[in-house]
Amino acid sequence: MNTFSRRLKCCITAGTTSLFLCFHSFDAQAQCSVVTPTDASFGTPTSFTVRTAQQSGSTINSGLTCDGTGVAAPLLSTNEINMTLSSQNAESVRSSTGDTIPYRIFADANARTPVNSGRAVNWATDPLRSTLSLFGGASLSPPLYFRTTPGANVAAGTYTDTITINWNWRYCTRSSLPGVSCSRFDRGSGASAFLLTLVVTNDCTIAARDISFGAAPDPASFSPVTGGIGVTCTKGLTYTVGVSSGSFPAANGRRQMASSGGGRLQYDIFNGRGATVWGEDTNRVRSVSSADGLSAQQFPFRAAIYADQEIPPVGTYTDSVVIDVRY
Repeated sequence: MNTFSRRLKCCITAGTTSLFLCFHSFDAQAQCSVVTPTDASFGTPTSFTVRTAQQSGSTINSGLTCDGTGVAAPLLSTNEINMTLSSQNAESVRSSTGDTIPYRIFADANARTPVNSGRAVNWATDPLRSTLSLFGGASLSPPLYFRTTPGANVAAGTYTDTITINWNWRYCTRSSLPGVSCSRFDRGSGASAFLLTLVVTNDCTIAARDISFGAAPDPASFSPVTGGIGVTCTKGLTYTVGVSSGSFPAANGRRQMASSGGGRLQYDIFNGRGATVWGEDTNRVRSVSSADGLSAQQFPFRAAIYADQEIPPVGTYTDSVVIDVRY
C-alpha cells in the first residue's frame, strides 16, 4: 500500500531570545508501473456515417498506473510523467483492403489537448495534471480520446491501428520543503500497446419518385409510365433490388390500386422496359457492378395498367409498394 507520512517535531525553548529553525523531510512511497492497456473502439457505424460524421472512441487506461498519493512535491516543475506515442498506420485505421480512415488523438474528452505522434506529453503538468487530479491522492490511469476525420469513402470491414506508447517518469517522492525542493526522485520507463478498432457496416440509400397514371375513362386508355429507382450503396457492395406486391395484391398475382369505395384497378411494375414483372422475392434485379459508395446506380422500370379488366367505378385509386435492397 502506498502511504504518505508526515513527521512534525516541535522545538520548545524558554527564557531566551534565541531563534531555532527546524528542517524536516516529507516522505512518500510511490509507484508507477506499466500495465496492460484497454483497447479502444469507434463502434460499428455505417460507411455513410463514417463519411459524413465524426466518430468518437476512447480508452480509460492507456497503459500506465501511478498512485497520486506518492508525489511529495506536486508543484515541482521537475516532475515528469511523459507519454510518447506512435501509430502503426500514421494515425489512421486500416482494413485488409487498404482503405483507411484518418483520426486524431486527444488527452481530454473535449478534444482541446491534442496528442501528436512522436511528441512527448507530460501528464505531471497542467492542464493534464488538473484534469486528472493526479496529485490529490487519486490514482493515475491516463485516458486517450479519438476522433475520426469525416470524408473517407470506404468499404465495409474491420479497420484497426496499433498504438504504442513509451513511458518515462521522474517525480519527487521526498521533499524537504514541499513545493520548493526535492531530495529524492522516483524514476522509471516502459512501453504499452493497444488496439484501436472501427467496424464499418454496409448501407444503402434508395431514391424513387411516386408514379402517377393520370386520368382516363377506362383501363385500356391509360398509358404506361416509365421511371427509375436510384440506389447508392457502400463501396464494393453488390446487391439486388426488389419491389413488393403492394397493399392490395390480386388473387391472380397482379398488383392492384384501391379506391375509397372499395374498387380495384390492376396494374404492375416491370423491370426495365420489358414485360417481366419486378417482384420482391422473384425476378429481383441485380446490380450491374459493385457500388462505388458515392454515385447512384439507376434501375429503370415500366409501370402499366392492365387493359384486360373490367371498368372499375369512378374514383381515385392508389397503392403503396416497398422497394428493398438485399446484400
